Amino acid sequence: MIKLSKAEVKFILTCKGHFRNEIPHKGNWTLTLKPIFKEFYGWYNGYGMNEYRNVLFGKLFDIYMKIQNDGSGSNYQLKSIFSAAFNRGIVRDQRQAIDRAINELCGLIQCNIVIEDGNKRYNLD
Repeated sequence: MIKLSKAEVKFILTCKGHFRNEIPHKGNWTLTLKPIFKEFYGWYNGYGMNEYRNVLFGKLFDIYMKIQNDGSGSNYQLKSIFSAAFNRGIVRDQRQAIDRAINELCGLIQCNIVIEDGNKRYNLD
């Protein structure tokens, strides 16, 4: 079973929509995840949005790499992260490339399989 920290569990549950009342979606994941980031890492507005985005991307990418279950054989999900960052589209239309990548990562984390073949891949309790 994949071991997750408390912060990783909270990020995953938030991406999966478990805290909608406490942490409402603000139109994009970069803004929505600020309270969780602050809770675990002490971020505040004094650090600047660019630093926040960079560290948030790194944390989400680490979570994704830990729990990924891309059975495509060709790293399709990983390619979709970079595609979202490099190509502004209809769904991922944020101005900043890193915001598009963060949104794609949250989508992949959201749709990640917790239970496979009756076995838990990781625990979200």
